[in-house]
Amino acid sequence: MNHDSIRSGTGGDHALQNGRAVTTPSFDELFDLLAESRRRYALYTLIGTEDGLAEVEKLADEVAMWEARTGDEPITDSLHETIVEELRETHLPRLADADIVEYDERSDVVRYWRQPTLEEYLEHTHYKEFPDE
Repeated sequence: MNHDSIRSGTGGDHALQNGRAVTTPSFDELFDLLAESRRRYALYTLIGTEDGLAEVEKLADEVAMWEARTGDEPITDSLHETIVEELRETHLPRLADADIVEYDERSDVVRYWRQPTLEEYLEHTHYKEFPDE
């Protein structure tokens, strides 16, 4: 069994096995992570990438697109900057603390670590939020 130790952007260590996080967050933590729509939209985007990698600016673009689908706000430069700031300061550090992503602040790149339990719940939230997709 090959375990690699990776340091997350917020200082925690976690073990990986075949590119997947070995530990699964508790139900309380999963529901807390999924309670925020911008975190869900970021995760929808990261799960949809082939390699689990995204630059924060591009991730913010995708989050803005998800928000536009819900009709909440039109996409503006101001909205994009707000999303970038929230991702950097709140959402990505929170996901890194939960060992869901690795966020490298220097390169501004996020790597999603496959988390099957989380993905199962995200599938349900995606279906409820976007039933026509």
